[in-house]
Amino acid sequence: MEPDMQDLLGRLTALDPDASETLKVVTYFDALVARSVGVESMLRGAAVLSGATVGQRDGRQIVRVRADGVRIDPVEPSHSWPVRASGPDAITWIERDGDAHTNDAMILERLSLALGIIRARRSVGPESAVELAISSFAGVEERAAALPRLRLTAMGLRLVASPPDPAPLPQHPSAVVATRHGLTRATILDAETDAVRAWSENAGLRLGLGVAGPGERLPESWSSALVAVRLTSPAEPVVDAADLGAMLLVAEAAESGPLHPDAAALAGLDDRSRELLDAVTEEQSVRAAAQRLGRHHSSVQERLTALVEILGYDPRSSRGHARYVLARMLLTLGS
Repeated sequence: MEPDMQDLLGRLTALDPDASETLKVVTYFDALVARSVGVESMLRGAAVLSGATVGQRDGRQIVRVRADGVRIDPVEPSHSWPVRASGPDAITWIERDGDAHTNDAMILERLSLALGIIRARRSVGPESAVELAISSFAGVEERAAALPRLRLTAMGLRLVASPPDPAPLPQHPSAVVATRHGLTRATILDAETDAVRAWSENAGLRLGLGVAGPGERLPESWSSALVAVRLTSPAEPVVDAADLGAMLLVAEAAESGPLHPDAAALAGLDDRSRELLDAVTEEQSVRAAAQRLGRHHSSVQERLTALVEILGYDPRSSRGHARYVLARMLLTLGS
């Protein structure tokens, strides 16, 4: 941040403690507009920002997103909620009963402006078609209609999840969408396309490859791609959801629930203990793990014995190994 901007924020805060928050709201929506996100992503951003469910009715279509980023069933807005027009025959609202929060009016104002910009872009940009094609709430016919706009056939497609920048080569339909885990780029590729080659700048790029399938299964591909990208690491920058096998079902089922006790137990350990468990699990030998870690095998054995007591299972056994691998994955996804 430039010094003059820091000075501005300082002055605004001194004059009005809420002014800097207002500036953050403006900047937040400007960033989403600049990313050309779609309606659902814009509502998701507003919901996260306001800490309340946010909705829009455009004609007969109603879209609502909870504060945790999950889209929920449509309902008509209550007269007690703050509402603002967002276009011809369109309104948006924050589902907050009682006193409004300080920034509710500003959030609604910026949201309605942003939704108007999205409406104006629909006829010229492919971003809304990408978001429609991957939305689990869009109808089958709506998703099918989106694919020709993207010059895609309905067979053999997959989603790739990646950081917002860099963008892929222009021939690959792509859009930045707001997810529960932050802004993420969604790119639709032919299943036969080498995902890494879809980017001209791929140094340090992390990609989560969704499960391939027909066009009507793109929402499922997107869901699996979001799991895969969160499992990437510097050592494994590209993760294919298909390689997760049955673990993908576990990961997707755990998305909406609290952290599993096995994963919570690992979260309570220090980094050195988790590093030791990783080494023992991967090497399947205390002596090999000790060599990998550069420690004496007797000290590794002693610490492992204590960790087995803490975890309640031995990661060297076949069942314990599977349990540890799943817990480690869930911890990564939950962090």
